[in-house]
Amino acid sequence: MIEYPLIGQRLFNVPLMLRPEKCEIVAAALLDHLGISKLQHLDGTTMGVIELKQEASAITSRDRPERRYYQAIDGVAIIPVQGSLAQRVGGIDPYSGVVGYNQIEAKIEMAQDDDGVRAILLDVDSPGGEVAGCFDLARKIASYSARSGGKPIIGAANEQACSAGYALLSACDEAWMPETGIVGSIGVWTLLVDMTRNMDREGVEITMIRAGDRKARGAWFEKADKETVNKLVAWVDNTREQFIRLVADNRDLDAADVASQEGDWFFGEEAMDRGLINGIGPFEAIFNRARELARA
Repeated sequence: MIEYPLIGQRLFNVPLMLRPEKCEIVAAALLDHLGISKLQHLDGTTMGVIELKQEASAITSRDRPERRYYQAIDGVAIIPVQGSLAQRVGGIDPYSGVVGYNQIEAKIEMAQDDDGVRAILLDVDSPGGEVAGCFDLARKIASYSARSGGKPIIGAANEQACSAGYALLSACDEAWMPETGIVGSIGVWTLLVDMTRNMDREGVEITMIRAGDRKARGAWFEKADKETVNKLVAWVDNTREQFIRLVADNRDLDAADVASQEGDWFFGEEAMDRGLINGIGPFEAIFNRARELARA
């Protein structure tokens, strides 16, 4: 709790070693709390409440440093992409090991607009996550990259960039990883859960009342019919095709070669040979590469 009367006692009617104009700024910022209705300058001019509030707002906005939501070292913005990926997470920072595509995008946009940033390093350590929002963000990363006229973006699989994590890594101008890192897993899956046997054992019976024959098909409380299974298979297959085309475009690979990986993950030279990364080295070396691009 801020003791405003105590601040007033220490600010007014006591000797101060402070420039007068700075004292005026402090008084303007505290006017609502100290009951100040007007302020007379040393030159005899007077400011009323409205003018005081305008000056307080202008001064505090100007004095407040702009917060960066990433580290910026030698012109390189280091943006962590660590944990499971989700379409939306509240706030700007990850929560409980989950990072939102919206958060990553916001930080990249900030770095693009930051005059003190000349290159971006995505520090990725993710097994993947939600499909929703992933491909859109990957395309936005590509649109922000140097090859699209933006700032250089380097992706580091430190130590894992798999599935949705690799979709983001593939969109960078260059993709790197340490020798113990893994990348890839360019595939899609889902689970169809059937709890009917367990309900039978527990003596639980559910009566489903639906308007529309296909409404809520595939729910856990009834056996899935063939049409439901086929629809899910088609959905997964279609999403995989989108994933393959995305990676092929980003990495300048043949789509058939990407598809032939069958969703497997790779490390070391094999990842290089398959065109999934540009280089192998410790994070320090990857950062130095980003710094080199920042200085170019």
